[in-house]
Amino acid sequence: MESRIHTYQWVYKFLGLCYFLIAVVFVIYGSNVSWSTKIKQIRNPNLSRISESEDKPEPQLYYLKTSKCHIPYVDPFNDEVMEIYKPQTLITCSNETDLILTEYNASIKRHVLHIDEKVALKLLNFTEAEYNCFYREIKYGDQAETFDKLGEKKYFTNGYEVPLHVEGMIVECQLAKDPKVVLQKDAFTFVQHRPLPKNLESPRGTRKPSVIMYGIDSLSRINLRRTMPKVFKFLQGPGWYEMKGYNKVGDNSFPNIIAILSGYSETTAKEQVCDTNKAGCLDEMPMIWKYFKNASYLTGYAEDESDSNHFTYLKPGFSKKPTDFYFRPMLRALETELDVYRLPYMRYCLGRRMANRYVFDYGRQFTKRFVHERPIWGMFWSNHFSHDDPFMPSSMQEKVLGDLLDFQEDGDLEEMIMIFFADHGTRFGRLTELQEGFLEERLPMMFIHLPPWFRETYPSYAQALELNQHRLSSNFDLHNTLKHIIEIGGTPDGPKLPKSFDCPTCQSLFHPLPEDRTCPQAGIEEHWCTCEPYRIITGQEWTTPIAHSVIDRMNEYFVHKNLNRLCSNLTLNYIHKTEIKTGPNLDYFKDLRQESAVYRIKFKVNQNGADFQATVVYNNSTQKAEVNVEKISRTNSYKEDSTCINDKLAKLYCICFGDIKA
Repeated sequence: MESRIHTYQWVYKFLGLCYFLIAVVFVIYGSNVSWSTKIKQIRNPNLSRISESEDKPEPQLYYLKTSKCHIPYVDPFNDEVMEIYKPQTLITCSNETDLILTEYNASIKRHVLHIDEKVALKLLNFTEAEYNCFYREIKYGDQAETFDKLGEKKYFTNGYEVPLHVEGMIVECQLAKDPKVVLQKDAFTFVQHRPLPKNLESPRGTRKPSVIMYGIDSLSRINLRRTMPKVFKFLQGPGWYEMKGYNKVGDNSFPNIIAILSGYSETTAKEQVCDTNKAGCLDEMPMIWKYFKNASYLTGYAEDESDSNHFTYLKPGFSKKPTDFYFRPMLRALETELDVYRLPYMRYCLGRRMANRYVFDYGRQFTKRFVHERPIWGMFWSNHFSHDDPFMPSSMQEKVLGDLLDFQEDGDLEEMIMIFFADHGTRFGRLTELQEGFLEERLPMMFIHLPPWFRETYPSYAQALELNQHRLSSNFDLHNTLKHIIEIGGTPDGPKLPKSFDCPTCQSLFHPLPEDRTCPQAGIEEHWCTCEPYRIITGQEWTTPIAHSVIDRMNEYFVHKNLNRLCSNLTLNYIHKTEIKTGPNLDYFKDLRQESAVYRIKFKVNQNGADFQATVVYNNSTQKAEVNVEKISRTNSYKEDSTCINDKLAKLYCICFGDIKA
């Protein structure tokens, strides 16, 4: 018995020693490694702890990863952004039910006005008081950008057929005994039917694809996923293609939109065509709608905020009506004649409706009226709810989704190519201050829908678009694609249309883009390029001279533009962040302090706390920065800083002496 006990004691001691040794091994391997991994590593000492660790960092994801371009994926709901993200609630402009309704009678091809008697009874407090309803026609002015006046009062009753020449009206219903008592005031715009021209009455051999462009200002692909997830889900449906490598080519709306519509940058247009700041130039520019119109397309264009219109914000606008259906004169009448509610700066409500509802209703009318019987091109743009507040699109999700569903349910998407896009992302404010702010600003959303008949007729074009979702692309490529669409519907021996002037290496998205494409090959300048990674650097003795040199260039710019008597000299307050360009295939830099390198620096100046971001080539020996001042980004609002000048670009940098805050 004693020997057996002795044996058990020896066994217990041996097991205890084994447990102790195992515990020591676990301590040596560290507490950050999972139990399953520790066991695997004990069994196989050569196993890499990093490769097996459950706590290893997630692999970097990319919107785009090619041999020459790495655009990182951004989690739209990461911890940093969720600290500031607040979904917005839709603000309605009126709680009243519509007294006047309109419908389009397809059999007689006329708009009809209806009066809802039940609503009238409620507005009359259920009395038998009599009332009258009338409209005043919105008449075009001599200039394309204005409306002339309102026409005389035309009284109407229920079932009134709107005359074909009327494209817009202000309507009112008043008490018969006291006309000062207005039951309801409203406004309507109409896309009136136009008969087919003779050359389109008989079927043609090649089917012309229609194009509708639905645009939302300042909406990045990241913020779309964040604020409109239902819309994003819809855009994953059959026939939709997301251009995940789409990168903007300019700072604000105008350079990005003009590149799409004309194929020119503003600078090159001034050299090759005309100065877009001078009256009459925009009429001369080779806008895409001119090419569509020459190919027998019916054309339409609409925006929802006249003060921030692409072609009239510090620009002269058009002297001639640019498209067959042009909404701006109607918009000016609505803004003038109806009550306006602003949120915060732009006109949010025009009378009883949100401003963008007029625009997209106009676009829906235009599409529904014509897309099933003739080729059309139209662009319909909204910025009143997305430009100033990056989170306001969340309140519009159901409205935008409803627009897209209407296109689908009416069968319009079966007929046409649709482009759902933005000009750029958020350019100032809270989102730009985040770690991913650089990407947020430069990666606008871009989705293209091809109808089934087009995919079946041109399978190689659909395959190319599928491939190009994962290639670097730009506004100039989209311009070439629009030209390609026109050529598709033309005669085989017809002339080839000129491609984008500013980017000779750009092409139609219906042909495969090169896998090794770089930003210069896509017409994207260094400051806007998201392809190549940068690494943060620290040390004031190194980064401060870069900021000072950039500010010197900005102050020289004021002198060169003869603005130094109006604009204050800028001085450095502090540096937010400085980064050095490393390139897509470099994991580290052995010697960051090169003689000359590309830097990205974000800084604040003392004057009104203005924030700027610049991409510069800086020479550490000469301490001189090479930078195009007009490519420097202003990353906070400048509305109240540069009221003394009207120069559209200089306003970004100028802090007027009279606007300096104490």
